[in-house]
Amino acid sequence: MKIKRFIKLFLLGIVTIVLLWVSHRYLFQNQPFQGDSKSANSQLPVATRLVKHALGETRIPIKPQRIIVLNDIGLLDPVLSLGVKPIGTVSYFPEYDFLFRGVTNDEAAGIEIVGVGNQPNLERVLMLKPDLILMREYQKSIYKQLSAIAPTVVVDLPSLNYSFKENLRFIAQVLGKSEKAEQVIAKYYERVKKLQNLMGERLKDIEVSVINLFAESLIATYSDNETYNQVFQDIGIRLIPTLVNQKEDTLVSSIEVLKNYDADILFIMNDTQQLAQTFFKNPLLTTLKAAQNNQVYAVQVNRWWTFGFFGVNKLLDDLFKYLASA
Repeated sequence: MKIKRFIKLFLLGIVTIVLLWVSHRYLFQNQPFQGDSKSANSQLPVATRLVKHALGETRIPIKPQRIIVLNDIGLLDPVLSLGVKPIGTVSYFPEYDFLFRGVTNDEAAGIEIVGVGNQPNLERVLMLKPDLILMREYQKSIYKQLSAIAPTVVVDLPSLNYSFKENLRFIAQVLGKSEKAEQVIAKYYERVKKLQNLMGERLKDIEVSVINLFAESLIATYSDNETYNQVFQDIGIRLIPTLVNQKEDTLVSSIEVLKNYDADILFIMNDTQQLAQTFFKNPLLTTLKAAQNNQVYAVQVNRWWTFGFFGVNKLLDDLFKYLASA
């Protein structure tokens, strides 16, 4: 009897072990992985490539998803022009009537501001967990700090000869959007050709001048590497000799020398509406040929002092408005 009982207990034990093993296997085969499949994939190495830039070489993701750009004029605008929306950027200085140059607030909707002007807030940059940071050459003092947060690439305008087209091409190469960049540039040249056709013979006859209202009693003029001068050259619009021969990158003068910048057409860039209103009340303006022929036009800095194709196309909008119908 004891032997039979022992055998029964032994067999029962084996059956129990088998049942437990089957149940365990069934449960683990049919239960989902704890945590979604994306979390499993995120543990895999991210595909990267090496990018050369002004401060060395940086290994960046082949397809960055969380990009922060630390400049509005030379970075935010071109990146948006390529159809890429960054997660963070810096705004222009708050005392002006606009947040960004070249880009409207609506066009930048949803992008978090991580600083003002040339002063990014590193804590806010860190909190956004970027996988790529684009910065300008003048911000090199914080390059190491930024590189500790995420792969960081310097976009160096001097080495690109301050060309807004080459700036776009360089950023496009970093983002893997070179084909898109060439499409954007081609559309720009289509608009240039259209404006040339609309202006016809007038294009050969006129000279233009551009000044910036620096303050109520000061004006500033810029060298020919400014974007609007590059656009003029592409169209075939001639600047007055005073501007062509200017050696200084930026020349600030008293408004008393306004006569030196007279032309067939005079464009007045302004930061604020108040400056423009004050300027147009100045009696010196009435002495200009451009004013006497009603060819003085106020244009906004955030549309003309640009370095990307969002801004350049707004600049072209103004030129179509003021030159094609003049």
